[in-house]
Amino acid sequence: MIFNKSSIETSVSEDASKRKVAKMLPAAVVGLASLVSISLSGAVSAQEYKKITRLGTSQSVCDGGIETAEQLQAFFANNPDKVRAILADSGWSGDADTVMTAVANGELTERAYPTGTRLAWMGGKKNGQYVALPYREWAGKQSFSGFELNVNSGCKVYNMAIPKACCNISLVSVSEDTSEACAPKPVAVVEPAAPVVEEPAETVSPLALIPFIGAFAGSETRARFEPSWNMDMRDTSGIAGLKAGILKPLSEKTSLAGIVSYYDRSGINDGNIYPEDNFAIDLGIERKLSERAFIGGGIGAWNVDDSDFRDTSLYGLVGGDIGKSNLQWFLEGRVFDSDSETLDSISDNKMFSAGLRYLIK
Repeated sequence: MIFNKSSIETSVSEDASKRKVAKMLPAAVVGLASLVSISLSGAVSAQEYKKITRLGTSQSVCDGGIETAEQLQAFFANNPDKVRAILADSGWSGDADTVMTAVANGELTERAYPTGTRLAWMGGKKNGQYVALPYREWAGKQSFSGFELNVNSGCKVYNMAIPKACCNISLVSVSEDTSEACAPKPVAVVEPAAPVVEEPAETVSPLALIPFIGAFAGSETRARFEPSWNMDMRDTSGIAGLKAGILKPLSEKTSLAGIVSYYDRSGINDGNIYPEDNFAIDLGIERKLSERAFIGGGIGAWNVDDSDFRDTSLYGLVGGDIGKSNLQWFLEGRVFDSDSETLDSISDNKMFSAGLRYLIK
């Protein structure tokens, strides 16, 4: 990427670069804050359930499924680690031993679950791990057959479903245990009476960090100083690089992104005063458009290890999943700050690139 400078003979001072960054950062930060606010307000407005139409797939906890309560009891007895791993991944606040004991004691009711049944989470096997997949809705053409299990733990009743086709233990609902053992104890009143303090609501545990690595290639248009004409000239060069970053989920659809990139320029003309390779740092927000597509944007600092040529930038990107893997494609556009008095428009200071990235999860 090629930034223009007013003179190839006189290097830009650090003070001038700092003044440029100071001018651009306030507007960029305000824009980023607005994007965060809009994204979060949309994310909490309604919970989206993923519709499922098949059971007994590669995500099954028990291969081949089961038919009887005795077979289910045998599976739980022989595979306790799988069940406990799903409960732990779900953030379930109950006692896992109560689930294992209830199944062992045959506290199961065979029933059919109609189309439209919603599950707070459903167990499954993903990338060799036994996990809890949040917010699933049965959207098959017919009801699925399974076992209902009601577990009392910590003065709450957990209504659970276990489909016969896959043994993917799932949570249907949670309600208060109204039994005498869980009835509130009378509070002795002492004059003057102390105010009753409500217990704070349980907080949702933060979602896990998602690291990723990627590669990209594209072209960059920047200004360069032409000694023969003693003026800035627009120049275009190729660019390729690698990037690594971390996505920090803020909600089910919105994530904060921190990215470090290394890039290399090719086809640089004489008079280009910027280094042929360098590093960049980006901070932005990504938002899911659907189950497989996303959009994002943010601010960046390029040539971060060379203070004479450090510049700020704004970027936007769009991308999506490739198949059902963790591999994603993305297209990125970027506009740079400019020191040129004549070539300071977006068309003179831009970059477009395309690339692939792999989510490590």
